[in-house]
Amino acid sequence: MLRFIRPVLPPTEEWLPHLDESYVKRHFTNFGPAVTRLEQALAAEYACGRSVVLTANATAGLTAALLALGVHGRVALPAFTFPATASAILQAGCTPVFCDVRLDTWELNLNEVARAHAQAPLAGVVAVRAFGLCRDFSPLHDLARRLQIPMIVDAAAALGGRLDRGEFAGGQGDAEVFSLHATKAFGIGEGGAVFAPPELVPAIRRASNFGLQDGDVTGPGFNGKLSDFHAAIGLALLPHFPSHIARRRSVAKSYRQLVNELSSVSCAHVEAGRPVWQTFPMLLPPLFDAQQFVADAAASGVELRRYYHPALPDTAWLRGRSPVCPASSELARRMVCLPVYSDMTREETGLVCDAVRHAWARQATTTVVTTSRAG
Repeated sequence: MLRFIRPVLPPTEEWLPHLDESYVKRHFTNFGPAVTRLEQALAAEYACGRSVVLTANATAGLTAALLALGVHGRVALPAFTFPATASAILQAGCTPVFCDVRLDTWELNLNEVARAHAQAPLAGVVAVRAFGLCRDFSPLHDLARRLQIPMIVDAAAALGGRLDRGEFAGGQGDAEVFSLHATKAFGIGEGGAVFAPPELVPAIRRASNFGLQDGDVTGPGFNGKLSDFHAAIGLALLPHFPSHIARRRSVAKSYRQLVNELSSVSCAHVEAGRPVWQTFPMLLPPLFDAQQFVADAAASGVELRRYYHPALPDTAWLRGRSPVCPASSELARRMVCLPVYSDMTREETGLVCDAVRHAWARQATTTVVTTSRAG
């Protein structure tokens, strides 16, 4: 079986030397030397003039950013996202307000955010770069400014991606937060990175370190720090990252060619910058059964997955307690994702394409038969 996720981390002999200073100083956490070096390296290469604060994971980064910005109350977020986005808002003591997305971008609908604010004032908004797509969020940030609320970008899968106009993702909103989870293109096991203006950095560090400053507790906080062991893996991974991105983009190019072969498939990649492609999302035709599509691909030896399924308002957690978001529900019903690896071979890419063709043919045949019987 060709699995959906296959992390590529540097071997131990490459990252262990990055811990030498940590061992000499016996400083392994609480913003240790390896963490500091990785923060500086990411800032120099990818942060668009912003500073970088590393955290235990992206959820911790989102929570720390909300606390640092002093957000209290209702926070808008897309209903079509991974549950960590909502969890971070709750952990910051705020209330998630689920807003629908646009069917053509898969990301927050500005009109829905404005409508939510009109119903009851929002205290902030968390935008999400769906699947790590790198769309310009300036229109949403302009809306947030008009509403006089901060905007944080959950860019979990987007580290290393570029917007259409060329700059790296990471410079939009009041802060952008990336995941360094093993499933991501820049995966170190567990980790997160907050890209923020330098003046916000001390507050983010305080929030991720129990609210402590100079021996006193200055506000709410939690333990959200990254260890030097994870940072060492990141330092070893950095030199390989450009080639990993190139390989992933090559795989995505093959998948786009596949998409062009198949009728009625929607892939929101045309105006989404240059992602690093944690995975490759496909929106199936309305009459296709996504779960069966995944099963048919598995029968051909390839694991696909459904994202973000179900939409958060449709989960057992929130069903009946949150307004219906029809566009999000529709996308969740029809979306499947193809595997992308940093070391994926052409042969493996071909296997995925063949499995998708097989699943597509079965679904197309079933759909025609079902439609004919209904007629």
